[in-house]
Amino acid sequence: MCLDRMLRELAALGDLPPFLSALGQQPLWEELAPDHALLAGAGPVRQAATVARHGSFLWLGLATAEPVPVVRRVTRRLARAGRLAAVVGFYPEGRRMAIAVAFDALPLLELDLRVTDPVALACLGQLRPVPGGPLAYAAQVARALAGRGTGPAFFAHFRIALERMTAALPTAVPTADRHALALLQLTRVLFLYFIQSKGWLDGRPDFLASTVDRCLVRRRRIQRDLLRPLFFGTLNRPEGERSAASAHLGRIPFLNGGLFEPHALERRWPADVPNNVWRDAFDMLFERYHFTAREAGGGEAVAPDMLGRVFEGVMDPADRSETGTFYTPSALVTRMVDAGLAALVASRLRCSDGEAAAQIAGGRPEARRILRGAAILDPAVGSGAFLLGALERLSSWVSPGARRAAARRTILARNLFGVDRNPMAVRLTELRLWLAVVADEPDGADPALAPLPNLDCLVRQGDSLLQPFAVPAGQPPGAADVGRLRARAVTAYGDEKRASIRALRRAEATAATDLLGTAARRAEAAVREMLAGARAPTLFGDPPRLDAAGRRRLLAGRAELRAIRAAARRLARDGELPWFQYESQFADVFARGGFDLVIGNPPWVRAEALPVRVREHLAERYLWWRGTGGHGFGHRPDLSVAFLERAHGLTAPGGAIAMLVPAKLATAGYAARARAALASQTSLHAVADLGGDADASFDATAYPLALIATRRSPPARHQVRLVLDPAAALLVPQQTLSGAPWVLRSGGAAAVARRLAAAFPPLGERFRCRLGVKTGANAIFLDPSDEIEPELLRPVVRGRDLRRFTAEPRHRLLWTHDAHGRPRERLPPHAAAYLARHDSALRARADFRGGVPWQLFRTRGALTPHRVVWGDLSRRLAAVALTGTALDGTALDGTALEAIVALNTCYVTDAATEAEAHALTGWLNTTWVAALAALVASSAAGGFRRHDAATIAGLPLPPAAIADGALAAAAREAAARGAPAALDRELDDIAAAHLDLSPHDRRQLGDVLATRDRR
Repeated sequence: MCLDRMLRELAALGDLPPFLSALGQQPLWEELAPDHALLAGAGPVRQAATVARHGSFLWLGLATAEPVPVVRRVTRRLARAGRLAAVVGFYPEGRRMAIAVAFDALPLLELDLRVTDPVALACLGQLRPVPGGPLAYAAQVARALAGRGTGPAFFAHFRIALERMTAALPTAVPTADRHALALLQLTRVLFLYFIQSKGWLDGRPDFLASTVDRCLVRRRRIQRDLLRPLFFGTLNRPEGERSAASAHLGRIPFLNGGLFEPHALERRWPADVPNNVWRDAFDMLFERYHFTAREAGGGEAVAPDMLGRVFEGVMDPADRSETGTFYTPSALVTRMVDAGLAALVASRLRCSDGEAAAQIAGGRPEARRILRGAAILDPAVGSGAFLLGALERLSSWVSPGARRAAARRTILARNLFGVDRNPMAVRLTELRLWLAVVADEPDGADPALAPLPNLDCLVRQGDSLLQPFAVPAGQPPGAADVGRLRARAVTAYGDEKRASIRALRRAEATAATDLLGTAARRAEAAVREMLAGARAPTLFGDPPRLDAAGRRRLLAGRAELRAIRAAARRLARDGELPWFQYESQFADVFARGGFDLVIGNPPWVRAEALPVRVREHLAERYLWWRGTGGHGFGHRPDLSVAFLERAHGLTAPGGAIAMLVPAKLATAGYAARARAALASQTSLHAVADLGGDADASFDATAYPLALIATRRSPPARHQVRLVLDPAAALLVPQQTLSGAPWVLRSGGAAAVARRLAAAFPPLGERFRCRLGVKTGANAIFLDPSDEIEPELLRPVVRGRDLRRFTAEPRHRLLWTHDAHGRPRERLPPHAAAYLARHDSALRARADFRGGVPWQLFRTRGALTPHRVVWGDLSRRLAAVALTGTALDGTALDGTALEAIVALNTCYVTDAATEAEAHALTGWLNTTWVAALAALVASSAAGGFRRHDAATIAGLPLPPAAIADGALAAAAREAAARGAPAALDRELDDIAAAHLDLSPHDRRQLGDVLATRDRR
C-alpha cells in the first residue's frame, strides 16, 4: 500500500502501529496514563501510547488538537532525559500530524493529511531502517525529518508568527504600529537564537527553550516575567548594574547595541503579547530550526544572510511593488562593493581600477589609508546588504578572531551610514550588522565581551529624496560637535547614551538652524534681485515688466523662501526638522565634502505608481527626473533616476557612486538628462548590463544595470568598462556617451553604430514617435456588445499582432471620438446604454481627468491616414505601414489599413505620404537598422527587446533614404508578397548604400541579430 493512501486512511491513534509497521517498525500498543510526567503541562493530550519500536528506539503516539506544539514540548523532554525516541502527534478531526525526534536539533515534520505533499512523503520514506544501532537510526530519522528546505520554510513560518503576533496585540493600537511592535519582538528573539548558537546564553544550547518551558510550568507570563527582564535588565546592563532577579538567568553577556532598550513604540503602547502566541512562536518557529551566527551558514541552518529574504517575506506583495523593494543577491553585492571601492581608490590615487583593486587586495598602505577613512552611505538601505558587504571588505585584511571583531566595531562606528524610509529596514540592517560582529567573536560565554555598538545614530529612518529646497554647501558651525557626539553615542549605554543622544540631536538642530539661515538669506537675495530687475526700465526706456517665465521664477523663489521660513519655525518649536536632512544630521561628513562612496540598489518604481504629490516634488527637486519634457507617464523616469541624482549630490568630489539601476536607463528617453549629466560631470568607470548574469537573479523580473562612477570630470580619452570586474578590458570611450541612448557593446558593431550616429541625423528629428491609443479599460472597449452601432467600431492591433510589413487585427475597438480625435459629445443610443453600465469604472481610470467618461487617451496616433507602427516588445524590430488597403492574407481582408487603431503596446509615427510611410517601414525592417535598434533596446522577458520611442527615434536616418522611391517600392512589394528573402536582400542593399556600409560593417551588424536570436 502506498504511503499517501495510508496517510489518508488514518482515522485514530490506534491506526499508528500498522502505519509504522509498514515503515519497518515493530508495532506496539502500551498506553500512558493521562498524568504521566512526560505529558504534564505539555498541552491538551486526549490519549497517549507507545505505538512502535526499532530496538531500543521508541515511537510515542499522542492524540491532540495541537500536534506541533505538544510534540515539540514532549520531544524536548525526552531529549533532556537522554531517551532515543520519536513522537507522533495526530489530530484526526483536523487531519493534521506532526513527527519529531529527540535527537540533534529536534527536527519536526508537519503534515496536512488532506493534501498530497511529495516532499513530506519522501521524508517519510526515509524512515525505513537501514543496518545500524539505535543511535544510528535516531540520526537517520533526524535527517529524514529535516529534509525540507530551510530557507523557504523559515520565511513562511516567520511570516505566520508575525501575523499571529500582530493580530494578538490590542486593536486600540494602530495596525502599522502593531505590525512594527510584533516585528520588534520577533527580531529580538531571533537575535537571541543567533547568539545562543554561540554559547553566549549561560553556555547552554537550549537556554531559551528551557527558560520558556520553566516560565509556562510556573504559570508566569513570558513577556513580562522572562523576556522583559532578559532584554531590559540583563542584556542591556553591565553585570555589576543588574538586579538580583537577573542572577537566576545565569551567565549572560552585556550586549548593549540598542536592540535591548525599550523602543519608542513600546513606551507609547505598553502591551504584552499573550502567552499562547509566544508559546507557538517558540514551538513552531524558533525551536524548529538550527541557527548559526555566520553568514551563508549552509546546510539546514538559519544564517544571518537569510534576513534580507525575511525582510521581503514580511512585506505584502503590493508594498514590495509600490516601494520597489527586492532583495539583492549577495554575490552581486560583493561585486558591486569591490567595484565601488576600486573606483574610489583609483580616483584618489589617479590610477586604473585594476591597479586600485590590486592595491586593495594586497593591503597596500595607500589603499588602506583611503578606505580606513572612507564614509560609505546606502541611501535606501533595505536589509543592509550593501553596508554588510562594505563591512566585510573593509575588515578583510584584519586577521580572524577577536581582533577582527574589534576592527568591525571600529568600522561600524566610523565608516558606515544608512538611511531608509521603512523602520523595518532600519531594524533588520542593525540586526545584520550586529551579527557580523558577533560572528567573529569566540564561542562560549565571556564576561569580558565588548558590548555591541549603538547603530541608531548611524542607520537612520528617513526619506533620502524628500528635501523641499537645495541646501547651501559649506560647513555648519556645529559640524565638529555632530561627529564628536555621534562617536560618543555609538559606545555609550544607559543614562550616558540617552544624554549623548539628546546632545547629538541638539547639535544636529544647531547645524540645521545655521543651514536654514544661510538658505533663507540666499533665497531672499534671489527674490530681491528678481524684483529689482522687474522694476528697472529696459535699455530702451520701456516700462519695467516681468514676462511669463520671470513671473514663474519669482513665484517659485517666494514659495521656496516661505518653505524655508516655515521649516525654521518648526525647527525652533520642535527641535527637529520635519524631514531627514543629510547636511545637518551627518554634518561632520559634509564638512569633508560629502560621502566617499554612495552605494546601493535604490527602489525601482514607475512614475505612475507614485502619488501625485511625490511626482510633483521630484519634478521640482530633481533635474534628472524631469525627463525630456514630454507628456504622460511614458516621459517620466523611474524613481531610481531621482536616487541616482541624489547619490551624485551626496558624494564628495572625487568620491564614488556604485548603484544598481534598471537597464532601460541606458536607453530610455526619460533618462536622457541623467545620461547627459553622468557622461559630462562624472568619470564613468563601469556601465554593465547584467541581463543574463547568474549573480543578478532577483526574485522579480528585473534587468539591472551596474553603474560605477566617480564625481570628477572625465580625463581625456577616458575608457568605460562594460563589465563590473575592475581588471576587465571590455571598454568604450566615454566621449562617445552622451544623452543619446548608450550602446553598451564594444567591438565592431558598436563602432559602426557610433560612426553612423555621428554621420546621420536621428530619425526623431523628422518623425515624432508616440505610444498608441490607450483605453485604460480594454475589457470595456475591446470587442464590446454586438448591439453597438457598427460605425463606432474600428479594427485594432496590439504589439503581438504585428509582423514585418504585415498587421493582423484580431479585435475591434469601440471608437468614441470624431475624425479630429475629440471625444463625441453624444453617443448613439446602443453605445451610450452600453457605456452607461460601466460609468464608474470609466471614471476610475488613472488617466481620467474629467469630461465625458467614454473618452480614450493618446488618440493622435490613430488619426492620420499614413502611419508606421511597430510593437513595443519583439525579438527583432518589426514595422508595418498603415496606409492604403489591406491585401490578401491579412485577418481582415479588404480592411482599410488607415482605419486600424494601434493600441498602446505599439508605437506610432506619422508620415506625410503613402510613399514616405512605405519607405520608413522598409528602412526599419532592414537587417542593419534592426541590428542598430537591438544594440540599444532594453531587455525584456523571454528574449524580447523593448523598442520604445527613444530607441527608434535615435536610429540614424539619412534624409535621402525617405525620398528613395526604390526603397518605398520594395517595401510596398514586401508587404504584398510577405517579405520574401529576395526583397529582404534588396532592402538591405538599398539601406547599406544610404549608410555607406562596407562588407565588414554588414558582417558586424549581422552578427548582432544572430547573437540576439541565439539568446
